[in-house]
Amino acid sequence: MKGSKLNLGLQTKLGQKLLITPQMKQSLNILQMTVTELSTEIDNILLENPVLEIIENKEEANVSDKEIDSYLETLKKIEWDDFFSDRDDFKYVSSDDEEVDFEKFVSRTPSLEEHLLFQLKILGLSDSDYEIGRYIIGNLDETGYLDIPIGQIASDLSVDVEDVNRVLGYIQDFDPSGIAATSLSGCVAKQLEETGAFKEDIKLIVEMIEHHYPLIEKNDLDRLSIVLGISREYVEDLIDMIRHTDPKPGLKFNNQTNYVVPDVYVIKKGDTLEVLPNDDSIPSLKLNGYYIKMLKSKDIDKQTYDYVSEKVKNALWVLKSLNQRKTTIVSVMEAIVKFQREFFFNGFESLKPLKLRDISDYIGIHESTISRVTSGKYVMTEFGVLEIKTFFVKGFQTDFGNVTTDSIRGMIKALIDDEDKSKPLSDQKISEILSKKGINIARRTVAKYREEMAIPSTADRKINNKK
Repeated sequence: MKGSKLNLGLQTKLGQKLLITPQMKQSLNILQMTVTELSTEIDNILLENPVLEIIENKEEANVSDKEIDSYLETLKKIEWDDFFSDRDDFKYVSSDDEEVDFEKFVSRTPSLEEHLLFQLKILGLSDSDYEIGRYIIGNLDETGYLDIPIGQIASDLSVDVEDVNRVLGYIQDFDPSGIAATSLSGCVAKQLEETGAFKEDIKLIVEMIEHHYPLIEKNDLDRLSIVLGISREYVEDLIDMIRHTDPKPGLKFNNQTNYVVPDVYVIKKGDTLEVLPNDDSIPSLKLNGYYIKMLKSKDIDKQTYDYVSEKVKNALWVLKSLNQRKTTIVSVMEAIVKFQREFFFNGFESLKPLKLRDISDYIGIHESTISRVTSGKYVMTEFGVLEIKTFFVKGFQTDFGNVTTDSIRGMIKALIDDEDKSKPLSDQKISEILSKKGINIARRTVAKYREEMAIPSTADRKINNKK
């Protein structure tokens, strides 16, 4: 183009960018590993880094993070003679509590029934609804399906069919997704709903399963395309969505011999609760003095010096990461114990609403770190081995303290059950009633919880009552 010029040149731009070094990445990985995973990782590290060695005598003192930070800072100066002494100052020592029998802290994976009953217990249901829930859970087959009719359950327990359906709806929201379904299509549809799949896609998939299942088994995509009136490519996408669901969600809990090793445990001693890390299977580590002396030698060549010094730096990162992991897990669990103290004395019914942010603010650690520490990790308590995330319960702040969202749902359900069926309560009216009781909850939140419980709207409830 006439008159235009191509401007070639160098420009500088000032900006900030977070660079994750391999050492930082390793620290994050160590932080979120379980005891079993960490034990395997340490074995791999010991094979790769000869500077680290196992401490046979655990009576040696542990190293502080401040010392390691100082060590790393000094390490940059490469003044080995001034820094290293003959003693091994930097080490990671795992716990060695003689009073603790770690064998009892190894627990089998809970059965499907145990897993579901635990979730049922923390809902805060009425005694009647809880018994309905127990009966439903007790009648699930090994694949996780409800194998008796709703009407039979109602008859056996002398309750209304509506009550059974309502409690069944609660259970169908439990983990694993798709549990307590009464049909394959219902099981698959529930899992797809929880992944955010489009309603139209789910509707077509349900139609495929209920009316054209033989074609799915034969993988006859062309015929499915014709009978459904959609493109073959669309059929392929729907089949792929089905493949990503679990048609038998209960089987993963059957006949498993997997073991859960808690990362931490809480011991009750009178009125006090003590948090101890369970790193019995994690070896204590220290720097190998031989390599430190090698670095101090005047005869060492540059290539060897560079290699060993790099291994020392990496070893120090490992030691720092291990100590940081232990400190962080214990700190997080101690904070959880403070907030959920009543649970450790009274059980599941005493669990209170708790958010990651509550723990984050209390101990001054970012929420993402709290999430890493609690994900996939377990704590041994008097009530069994529990995933640490169990203690984070959704809830509301009220004039009388915190209440769980499940309790709020129960209150909404109770109000609707007792309403004048000729003049059902609106979501706004329910919000106002709860507000008078000190529970400030918005109308849209009432509507959300009502829909989650599969309770029809005001108009639909009134219409249904006329039928």
